[in-house]
Amino acid sequence: MSDLMKAIHASRRQLVGLEDEEIWRSFLEQAAGGRSLRAMPEAGLRKVLAALRARGAGGGRFRPSPKAHVRKVFALWGDMRRHGILENPTRAGLRGFVARMTATQARPEGVGDPDWLTPQEAAKVVEGLKAWRGRVLAKQEHGER
Repeated sequence: MSDLMKAIHASRRQLVGLEDEEIWRSFLEQAAGGRSLRAMPEAGLRKVLAALRARGAGGGRFRPSPKAHVRKVFALWGDMRRHGILENPTRAGLRGFVARMTATQARPEGVGDPDWLTPQEAAKVVEGLKAWRGRVLAKQEHGER
């Protein structure tokens, strides 16, 4: 499997709504004019990857943080993205949430990036994410939205 196809499959897993095979085939046809990645020329594969990234899939490889408390924040954010909870599932969306959760009188702008969180700040962010996720999943269980 080519690196381009691997990137497409990884990006597909990041997006909610493309799990269904028929929806996925329709997406491929709309993005690149074909319903099969294997039969698609490289230019078509690039169009598919660009369309996935335009819908919010992350691009490229990333290096996980060496800090366990930061990895926990990213893990919860990713779980919420997979459940379709987030309106802005991008890293910029996470940065905004982190900034709001860590804002204080002394630092009203909060922490600008999850990688800069102290263990105490990360714990506050993690608890906020867990509470948010719990509220949304409880509503979904009861048929609300």
